[in-house]
Amino acid sequence: MADNSYFKYRYKELIEFNLKEKTHVSIVGNSNNFLLSTLLEYNEECNVFVGDKELNNDNLNTIRKRMSFVLSKHLNIFVGETVKDEIAFGLESLAKKKHEIRELIDSKSKIFKLDDLLKKDPNSLGSSDKVKMKLLSALIVEPNILVIDNVISELDYNDKLLVFDILDEYTKNGGIVINLTNDIEESMFSNRIIVIYNRKLVCDGKTLSVLNEEKLLKRLGIGLPFIVELNKYFMDYGMINKYYLTNEKLVGALWK
Repeated sequence: MADNSYFKYRYKELIEFNLKEKTHVSIVGNSNNFLLSTLLEYNEECNVFVGDKELNNDNLNTIRKRMSFVLSKHLNIFVGETVKDEIAFGLESLAKKKHEIRELIDSKSKIFKLDDLLKKDPNSLGSSDKVKMKLLSALIVEPNILVIDNVISELDYNDKLLVFDILDEYTKNGGIVINLTNDIEESMFSNRIIVIYNRKLVCDGKTLSVLNEEKLLKRLGIGLPFIVELNKYFMDYGMINKYYLTNEKLVGALWK
């Protein structure tokens, strides 16, 4: 493609955006179900390109190999009897050798802090561990694009920080994260936010640039992340002069 974008999406000229490699984007608004169904099932009214391939019936299988999905509606659906079997499923589908699968699962499960749970039944896991298992299963096959649909909110605080560190590393290595979310708090961990309302692109830009559109966001019923509200409050009183986007950094700045 001319602008070297890896992912391009267009819907009837109303929505159009490109995502390049090394991008983590949060998409918020009231059209995420439409966007997700388009990516999953193909919609003839939309133009979706992944690299040089258009998402259509002819290229569906090729493009699926470039993308992984983690969906809230599939959070409690499993194909393996154990956590290890669940993670291995995608690798087996790629015809990886058994020793390669074993080595990958052993190393990657430690990163996700799941190595002590590999022999457990996936149904026995708590919500946070289920999300980590699903994310690991999606990332271990090395997709170009990871699509996440409203599951990050199921993570507990420490696991959320761990997962976003992992996603940062994934994007640094060239990956694209598309986080379709109803929780504006999650946007704090992305480097770009796209707001789509009634299937129209309303706002698109760097995270803080979009979050500064306070009136627009509130008019759409989206609001601001709590940590941004706090930053604005302290900035109004001259207690800080820039944004600190984690609790730890904000507290540290206030106590200087």
